[in-house]
Amino acid sequence: MKNMIKKLKSKSGETLMEILVAILILALSAGLFASMYTASANINRSAREKDEKIYDAVGELEDFIGSTSGGTEGTVTYTPLDSEGEPQSGEGNVKVQVFTQDGMTAYTGGTP
Repeated sequence: MKNMIKKLKSKSGETLMEILVAILILALSAGLFASMYTASANINRSAREKDEKIYDAVGELEDFIGSTSGGTEGTVTYTPLDSEGEPQSGEGNVKVQVFTQDGMTAYTGGTP
């Protein structure tokens, strides 16, 4: 504590070495921040590109379904859930029309 008070009352300035160390720490911090910013920007760009591809594919599939009358008839089997989201005993079936294009499958249909 005495050393700190002595330093604060001292009229001498900072040494050149202390200033250089402070500049080095500042430069390293700025470099780390810049690399984090660049990595974040790359991740965001990649996610945006993937989202666009998914939306395009879903749009194409919806266009295909809308322009097609029919599709293949099928049945979806499900397990009913109670009001708390817990599975109940038994299974339910719903008749649907199944549409497939370019490896993607969608279905439209009735209610249970």
